Amino acid sequence: MNLLDAAAEWLNEQRRECLSVPIIYRPKTGGSFEIPATLGRTLFRAENQYGSTIRTESRDFLVAAADLPNDPERGDTIIYNGCRYEVLAPNAEPVWRWSGPHNLTRRIHTKEIGDVNA
Repeated sequence: MNLLDAAAEWLNEQRRECLSVPIIYRPKTGGSFEIPATLGRTLFRAENQYGSTIRTESRDFLVAAADLPNDPERGDTIIYNGCRYEVLAPNAEPVWRWSGPHNLTRRIHTKEIGDVNA
């Protein structure tokens, strides 16, 4: 392992330990498990049929690849702070992407769909 790989792993572990909050991840296939995640956001832009720019902001959850070994899928849900979030992204964008060049952290795009009690 070279120095940059070691530094990336150390930084990812610091993010996980110091900046994360607990979330419950529920794959659409069933089951659920608690993992740490860091909160983020992504602003998506697209042009509609009239030439106007439509902006959509997603709530992102950054999770260590080791904590979520399977790729997130559209329709999975995340429970955080009493709210439910559906894994999805607008404009046929992928629902997740790697955050950083070392493929240690997944950035999962979501939309709030209601509270847990709904």
